[in-house]
Formats: sequence, structure tokens, C-alpha cells
Amino acid sequence: MHHRGLLCTLLALSAWLLASCSSTPQPEEDIDLTDGPMTQEAINERVRDLVDRARDSESPERERHLLQAAELLVAQEEFDWARNLLTSIDRQQLDDTAFVRHTELLGQVSIAEGAYYLAQRILTNPRLEQQWQRMEPEQEVAVRQLRARLFDRLGDISESVAERMQISSLLADEEAEADNREQLWQTLMSLSRDQLQIQAEEAGQRQLRGWFELAALSKNNQGNLERQQSQVDQWRQEWSDHPASRSLPKDLQLLQKLIDEQPRQIALLLPHQGNLARAAEAVRDGFMAAYYQAQQDQSQLPQIRQYDTGAQNDILSVYENAIAEGAELVIGPLDKEQVQTLYEQDELPVPVLTLNYTDAAAAAEPGYREAPEGLYQFGLAAEDEARQVARRALQDGHRQAMILTPNRNWSERSSQAFAREWRELGGEVAIDSQFPGSGDYSRIIQQTLLIDESQARHQELVRLFGTQLEFVPRRRQDLDMIFLIAQPEQGRQIRPTLAFHYAGDLPIYTTSHIYSGERDTKSNRDLNGVRFNTLPWLLDREFEEKAVLEEHARASAIYSRLHALGVDAYRLYPRLPQLAQIDDARLYGATGSVRMQPGGRLERELVWAHFEGGEAKPLSSAASSKDTREDFTDELQVPKWR
Repeated sequence: MHHRGLLCTLLALSAWLLASCSSTPQPEEDIDLTDGPMTQEAINERVRDLVDRARDSESPERERHLLQAAELLVAQEEFDWARNLLTSIDRQQLDDTAFVRHTELLGQVSIAEGAYYLAQRILTNPRLEQQWQRMEPEQEVAVRQLRARLFDRLGDISESVAERMQISSLLADEEAEADNREQLWQTLMSLSRDQLQIQAEEAGQRQLRGWFELAALSKNNQGNLERQQSQVDQWRQEWSDHPASRSLPKDLQLLQKLIDEQPRQIALLLPHQGNLARAAEAVRDGFMAAYYQAQQDQSQLPQIRQYDTGAQNDILSVYENAIAEGAELVIGPLDKEQVQTLYEQDELPVPVLTLNYTDAAAAAEPGYREAPEGLYQFGLAAEDEARQVARRALQDGHRQAMILTPNRNWSERSSQAFAREWRELGGEVAIDSQFPGSGDYSRIIQQTLLIDESQARHQELVRLFGTQLEFVPRRRQDLDMIFLIAQPEQGRQIRPTLAFHYAGDLPIYTTSHIYSGERDTKSNRDLNGVRFNTLPWLLDREFEEKAVLEEHARASAIYSRLHALGVDAYRLYPRLPQLAQIDDARLYGATGSVRMQPGGRLERELVWAHFEGGEAKPLSSAASSKDTREDFTDELQVPKWR
């Protein structure tokens, strides 16, 4: 909605309220919002009643009724309707108590709708900063929890941790305090090892420094349980007065149990021949590189038995043979159809960590069936990466997307995953276009951006007026970002072509496929500005397994992603119980931050980077530098009250 139209809407709402106030009613009792479960119809009726009271009231009763209605709507996750009511209130006319209440509610709505920059201005408003001493502890906790979540989403980890520590000082309930510590811990662990070490050195507050040091040593030992346990024990001795020493984060509490109960014999099921043999070899090389690195670190080692799952071998027979020979855990297969066969079994006597995913229906879809207990699916799903692109682009403030992908089956699945996630989050897809795998991309981009229509209009004007006119073609204007799926060579041609066709100002987001890990700064200059999610393995030179691969295997960039898959398969095997038992537990590995979803599906959260000067560099946080002005309603669409 344009600003002028929005202003008219707000003025009309204000006039309507004022016109309906013929008298000054006495304050009425708040409607009880906690009298048990309500149907949606009853909720709507109650909200309409409160809105009607607001129309018949003057300030401050009018605002009190609207806030009460909005509170009920937020509790029911009716965010759109709640936002309409909240943005019709003039915050400058509210007393301090009502202002804080309004701030909390609109902050909740903005975060829920992904309007993080708006939420940042609401929740860091100078007037709010003056209210802390006047708030009840419960309300201060609620507001600070919102701020902690927001700063975490924006990548401002230090501020998020600071809020969590403030919350800790306000909580009296032991369970709530434990939950807050876990949230603080997960926020810390989103930082890289280097960032944690720097923060530990720079932290002025002793307790904060202790948190950073514990997170740093934990992050630095993801591939070695014994060393991680030893360093945690040492930390506890040095920091005996620290809150985390008295009650370790849940994932660290399980370390000794994981060490004691990790499988002693592992069966590695990969094809030795056939179409997947080369890929399997790369996965195996990564797996064994992690094994040999663990040997160098004097970590406890399992016995590894390898089994061929080539086309001539029945996967169930191979699985049963591995169990008969003493396997306590099976890793593999790589072939999607073989993974599907295991998925369709009623039970699996020995746990399996697959290296691919099934195409099984989601829980809400027809034909859904639960995976058998003990089946864990892990792989390099491009669809997961596409969904993460949608979340990041929305976090960066974009809403109108153009999708540009090659006409291949795998990229079509990624495109669909992005579009579904994007729309669910409130974004719109203006155009979804495909290009051939190679060749001249100019024509398809020109058509997609409607440049040809602009040129046709110019030619028609020349024909009508019989003279040449000064003319600059225009691209379509209903876009604010591009989601591109492309291999490096494709991207190097497409990025300049987009700029040539007047789309150089549109930010481009893409998946890890754009970067192979090769540091070809000259060629990659054509990708400058492109944002992409990627495997830490491709961006971080500090993985010890890389040296092992360079010495003993083909370390070509072609196989880098599969090497990382193999490395993480080895790192994951002893931690599966940890990921299964603790909702927020993660392995910070070579393929990303790995977390277990319901049904045993392991999902990776990748790191973000961009091309600058032809180099792939980590992308800084999305924290906004915008001002904190009070007048923020021009950034919200404000439909009529329902």
C-alpha cells in the first residue's frame, strides 16, 4: 500500500473512533481472557465485542479495549488482525504501562511475521529503555525474551546473550531458569569457533567470559568426544562458581554416556560399482579421513566393516549380513531407492544412518507412514538449502521474489521448496522461470524481466510519432530479490546478464551449488555481490580432515561436498542419541549445523557467504542499522478492522 493510501486509512480509522464517542463512559472491567478453551467463533465474537466497546469509548478506555483484543488475538496467533488493531493506536498517547504492553504485543506480531527490522525498532525504542525499573519482573522477562529472540534472528549474538543474562537475574523458577540457560547456550553455539574465542578474550564480565570459553571448547571438539569431555571437566574446575558449572547444558551432560555407549563395530554400506561408485568413493574417503584423524587424536575407534551395495546386491540381505557379523550401527546406503526399502520396513534391529533421503510424503500428506524406529536419514538435500534461502531473504527484508533455475528435476524440487517456504512466510513469487543448462541466457532473462515488452512499447511509439525518441528500456518493477539456482559457470554468465538487462540492483540469493570451494578470484568476480548458503567445509580451512584427504585421497573440489558428507557421517555416529534426546542439540560439522527433526530426519543449517572481490567471504549478520524513529506505521499494511 502506498504511504498516501495508508495515511488515509489511518485518518479514516481515527475519525471513525472519534465520531462514535458521544459521551465519556465509565471504565469497565476487563473481559476475562483466561476462562478456558474457546472456539474460533467465540474468540472472534469476543474480539468484536472489545472493538465495539473501543468505538464507544474515549481515551484511555478505547486503547485499553483495543490492547485487550489484540492480546487475545496474539495468544491465538491471529497476527494479521492483531496488527491491524495495534497499528491503529497512537503510541504517543499511551501512558507508560499501556506503552509497554503495546510494545510487547506489536513486537510479538512483528517477529512472528518476519518483520525483524520493524521489531528491532519497536523493541529498542528509547522510551522502552526508560521503563525497565517500572516493570513487574514477569513483564520485563517477557519483553527481554522477545529481544533475545530478535537479536538472535538478526545475528547480534552478544546482545542476545546479554538479554538472556538479564533474564537469568529475574527468574525465580528453577525450570524457567534452566530453559533460559539452554536458550543462551544455543545462541552462543551459533557463533563460529574463531568468533567465540575472540568474544571470550574481549568479554569484560567474568560470567560472560566463562560462557564464551565453554562454548569455544565445545565447538572446537565436535569430532572428538573424549577430548571434549576432558576439556569440559577442566573448565568446570576453573569455573566452579559459574552457573553452567553447577548445571551443564544438556548436550554436555550426555558426553560421558555417549563415550561409554558408542557402537564398537560399524558397517559401512556403499556401492563399489555402478553409477554411484565414484560418489561413494568420495564419501568413503571423507569417512575414513575422519576415522584416521580420530586415530591421530587418540580417540576411541570403532571397527569398520565395509559392504558392497552395488546394483546386484539386495540391500536387506546386505543389512542382515552386517548384523550377523556383529554390526552395532549401519551407515549407508547412498542410493535413494535402497534408503526407501529400509524406510518401508516395520522394524530395524540395528540403527541405520542413511546417506540420502527418501521421497516419503510429509506427515500432513496422504500416504504418510512413520519411519521405523532407529532409521536416521542424512544427506545433502538441495531442498533444505532452498528453504533456508527463503528464510534468510525474508529476514533481510525482501518480499517479492523472482525464481530463476535450470530446467532440471533436482532444481525444480528446490524451486518448489523455496516457493512453498517463501509463501508460508508471507512472501510473494512474482515470476518463476527456467533456463537451459548452458548457452545464451540473455533471451530468457530479457523475457522474464519484460524488457522485450518495454522495447515493443518504444517501437510502437516510434511508429506512431514517426521519429526516434530517447529511450532506456525498463525491467519489471514488482521484484526486490532473485532466487537463483546455478552451478558456478552458469552463475558467472547469468549475473552479468542480469546487470546488462537493468537488474543489477536486485540482490541475488542462491544455494551452495554456486561455489565449489575453488578460489578462482578472477572468474568469480562476475559473481560479486551474490549471497549464498554453503557448507562450512568449503569456507573454513581449519578442518583437520582436509590434510588427511590431501595426503591419501583425491582432494579435488569436484568431490568436496561428498567428502564433507563422509566426514560428518563419522562425526554423527556416536552423537545420534544426543541429537535424538535433546531437541536443540546440534552437531556443528563439515556440512553445516546438523539437527534431528521428528522421524529421525537430520537437517543441515548452512553458513552464509557472499562474493567480494572474487572471493567467497562469510556474510555478516543481518542486523539493521536503521534508526529507531517512533513513526513506523508506514511500513505496515493496515487493512480495515474486521
